[in-house]
Amino acid sequence: MRHVKLNDVIERINFKTFISFVVLKTIPLFWIPAHTITFMLPENYRVLMAAYLSIALGIILTVSKSIGMKKQIVQ
Repeated sequence: MRHVKLNDVIERINFKTFISFVVLKTIPLFWIPAHTITFMLPENYRVLMAAYLSIALGIILTVSKSIGMKKQIVQ
């Protein structure tokens, strides 16, 4: 079993991409409106919408990772 140190994880985080993409773009432009719509739905449909949002999260993370990898290759 491999032990991962917190300092190693923090050193590998690309904070520029995190702040510019996740904090400044996805939260105000996607997550806040998506959750507003979700909680406006009837209770029966909220779980279904949450499932769709989890799929969207996977797609967003995949896209952001590929964008970050392309920027690393270019540099």
